[in-house]
Amino acid sequence: MKKKMVLFLSLLVMLALACNLGSSPTSPVPVNTPEGNGNQSGNASTPKTVATPPANPVSINEGLTSLNSYQMTVNYLSTGPAPSQSSAIVMKMKRSQDKDARYLQITQSTVKPGGGEPDTSETDTYQIGNDQCSGSGTDWTWTAMDPNQTEMLELLKNMIGLTPLIDNPTFVAQETVNGIPSNHFTFKVSGVGAKSGAVVNTNQGDYWLAVDGQYIVKYTLEIKTSMDPKTNVLDEQISINLDQINQPVSIAFPKSCLVASKVTPTP
Repeated sequence: MKKKMVLFLSLLVMLALACNLGSSPTSPVPVNTPEGNGNQSGNASTPKTVATPPANPVSINEGLTSLNSYQMTVNYLSTGPAPSQSSAIVMKMKRSQDKDARYLQITQSTVKPGGGEPDTSETDTYQIGNDQCSGSGTDWTWTAMDPNQTEMLELLKNMIGLTPLIDNPTFVAQETVNGIPSNHFTFKVSGVGAKSGAVVNTNQGDYWLAVDGQYIVKYTLEIKTSMDPKTNVLDEQISINLDQINQPVSIAFPKSCLVASKVTPTP
C-alpha cells in the first residue's frame, strides 16, 4: 500500500513539474453556480439524490488542463510502524492560463524511527511564460527557456496520465464541494493485509468528481494497519483538494527570483 502511494506521489511530482514547465492552451470549462448553501471550504453541501453517475475520473493531467485556473493541494502523511516515525509531503500548485503562469511548492518532512527533530525541506518553482525560477531561502535559480523547450516539456506532460487509487466505488449522492457540483463516491481498498497478515483498523476512501468534466475535485484515503493492537501501527493518509477553479489566481515572481535573473525589481 505504501509503495503504491509513494509511486503515485512520485508520478504526481513529475506531472506537476511538467505542468509548471510547459504551457497548455485549452478552452476553459465553465463553473456552474452552486445551489443553496454550497460550501466553499471543501466540505460537501446537502446531498442531492440522482441516478448513479459514471464513477471513473479523467486523469489528473486531463482534468487540470481542462481548467483555466486552479489551486490544488496534495497531502501525504505516513506514520509508523516505529513509534514517532513519520513522513509527510505537501504539494501546493497554482495555475493561471490567462497569465500563462504556474506555481509549485513541495514541502517534505521526515522523522526517523526513535523520534527527534524532523528533517524538512521546501522548494518553490515559479513559471511565467518561458521564464522559470526555483529554489528556497537565498538559493534561487533563474532559467529563460526557448519556445521549443516549452513545447517539448508540454509533450512530456501529455505523456503522463494518472489517477489516484480507486477500488470498487459506491455512489453516495450529488454534493457541492469547493463551489463545484460533484458526485460523491466511497470505496475501500481490497486485499489490504492479505499478504502481511496485518489487522486492518481503518480502510476508508472518498472522492468527489465534477459533474461537468469528471475531474477529481476532492479525494481522501486512509489505511491504518497493525501487526498487533499496540505496536507496529502503520497509518497512511493521502488527500487531494482542488479549489479556486476558474477564478482569478495570483502568481508573480518574488524579489529573490528577480535578483537571480539580474533584473532590477520595479519600485
